[in-house]
Amino acid sequence: MGIIKLVVIVLIVWVGFSIIKKFRKPAEIADKQKPNSNKMLECSVCKTHIPEDEAIVQNGKVFCSKEHLE
Repeated sequence: MGIIKLVVIVLIVWVGFSIIKKFRKPAEIADKQKPNSNKMLECSVCKTHIPEDEAIVQNGKVFCSKEHLE
């Protein structure tokens, strides 16, 4: 009878972990699949592509650094 109890406990634990894993997995996948909405812009001087949030924009022109801005 001890073996039967052990098997039942192992099955309960296994089912519990399976349920937890099933509910956690979609959230982890959703985080990994977030699209990067950051546009790439081309520097007016060196033509290097840089993320929009790192670009320096002045007078309608895009620059990758302060040196290229000057």
